[in-house]
Amino acid sequence: MILIDKMKTITHFTKDNRSFTVRNPSEHDAGNIISYSKIVFASTDQVLTTLDEYTITLESEKIWINTLNENPKSNVLIAELDNQIVGLLFLISNSKIKNAHTGELGVSVHPSFQGIGIGRVLIQTLLDWAKSNPIIEKVYLNVFATNKHAIKLYKDLGFIEEGRHVKAIKQVTNEYIDTIQMYIETK
Repeated sequence: MILIDKMKTITHFTKDNRSFTVRNPSEHDAGNIISYSKIVFASTDQVLTTLDEYTITLESEKIWINTLNENPKSNVLIAELDNQIVGLLFLISNSKIKNAHTGELGVSVHPSFQGIGIGRVLIQTLLDWAKSNPIIEKVYLNVFATNKHAIKLYKDLGFIEEGRHVKAIKQVTNEYIDTIQMYIETK
């Protein structure tokens, strides 16, 4: 198996011309990732995890970061602007032989920094990595059917809807929401 180097820090610009970097985190970023995740989970009902159930420890976050960084079929990226994490993306590959060529993508952007291109850059960076990775042939994700902005972004980047999980989500308000599975082939 050929190992694909994880990326170095790369500078990009937002739509409003602010510079931000994209890089793989190290375990030293674990505390900041936890703080970032709490902000995201508290700000929206368009993600699966609720703030109340997000009880990750610093040690388990470090293990998660190192596990993804060391796995040649998985990746984790953070976007930083003004020394603050403003985006997080991960690709977790499947471990079974028959579906090891696929990986599930998860992405989020800080609520104060949405709509300025950070999510697009994170996803495109991951897709570029996946295209150069000899193992990953398909990237897929699940998105709440009510998350119209995310769905539009995924479609703009070439993702195709391949299925719908009816009533997959039951909000705390007792409202049911479908999730849409989308994919893109990288080979």
